Amino acid sequence: MIALVFLQSISLQRALCEILEKRGLFSQIYSADSAGHCLALAEKYQNAIGFYSVAPSSRNLASKHWLAVGSQEEEALLAFSHNASGFVKIPLEEAQILRAIENVKIKYRCYERGFQFSRLIRGLCNQYGVSESALLASLRLQLFKNAQPCVVGIRAENGWCCLNPEDIKWIEAAGDYMCVQTLSESYVVRTTLCDLLKRLGGHYFKRCNRSVAVNEMHVAHLEQKCNQQQVVMQSGESFKITDKYYYQFWQ
Repeated sequence: MIALVFLQSISLQRALCEILEKRGLFSQIYSADSAGHCLALAEKYQNAIGFYSVAPSSRNLASKHWLAVGSQEEEALLAFSHNASGFVKIPLEEAQILRAIENVKIKYRCYERGFQFSRLIRGLCNQYGVSESALLASLRLQLFKNAQPCVVGIRAENGWCCLNPEDIKWIEAAGDYMCVQTLSESYVVRTTLCDLLKRLGGHYFKRCNRSVAVNEMHVAHLEQKCNQQQVVMQSGESFKITDKYYYQFWQ
């Protein structure tokens, strides 16, 4: 793995590079001398891990995974609002840096697995001449055949039905009712969001705001628009994430 380092303090940047070199965690460490230089490196090595100061010139760099370096809690909050993968607090401590790097590596491995899975799906679709949704449906069916049944009964407007929590894409409040969107259709249920999530098993679902919870299995990615974090589903829908639930579930 490659590390990119660009801090506002030259002495701090040199000290961080020395720690990283001492531990031998990266195959290559680049110390940038300007925002433009760092941006060029980040675009060239897009899978590198960046170590950047919390400043406008560094928040817009191209690294998918980056650790913010700063001294104030406000800087940490600002960094996480710009999709930082972690925060290293000044003064630099080796143990803290190693913990932050390990957390980023976990996210990096998840990203790599997701990327490889996407390539595999596209290759199989091309090989067998089927759509991605049809292939995923077939794989999901095979998985369900070999798994223990896991269903929850809910009473919708048209009577009782049994749903698999994995098939629910999101739940959205509409007054005193909940709209439960599944892979195939939508159900309207008279209950509260908290009670419904408790019945479904909270390990599948993440709250976005007071009115919406999504199934993380059907999430494509997060994105930021006008300083507002949003979750984008695989089917294209998007929901805003409020600060409270972003720091609780998503950061």
